[in-house]
Amino acid sequence: MLQRRTLYALKALLTLAQARETLCSVSHIAQRQQLPAPMLEQVLLQLRRAGLVVARRGRAGGYGLAQPANSICLAQVAAAVGERLQQAKLSPDRGDNATDQVLAMLERRLQRSLAQTLRETTLEELFLDLRSWQAILEDDNALML
Repeated sequence: MLQRRTLYALKALLTLAQARETLCSVSHIAQRQQLPAPMLEQVLLQLRRAGLVVARRGRAGGYGLAQPANSICLAQVAAAVGERLQQAKLSPDRGDNATDQVLAMLERRLQRSLAQTLRETTLEELFLDLRSWQAILEDDNALML
């Protein structure tokens, strides 16, 4: 449901949230999240322009969060990378039959629900979910020995 750029942005921001105060290079984030570095670099530039990340050049440079994770809502992230969350409109190719109208209404409801979830969810909430999943997966791996 989300565009690839938005997913890349969220993965990058989660990596930065995990790093806390430490700056992360594009190559580090790309390797850790298995993302293509050129595309990731473009996404990070968009996030920087939106004020969500800071960038420092040089040997000790990299990217970091510009704000606390609890003040970044996922809708800001989506908007920063050009995600379109506008309501679906009935397009001419939709047709005028009842089935097409019902499906268009369903699309609008799904888009409203997605937009609301992105507005209400912060990066911190996503980060806490990530930590929980990491703990679960690490425990599962330990049990498999």
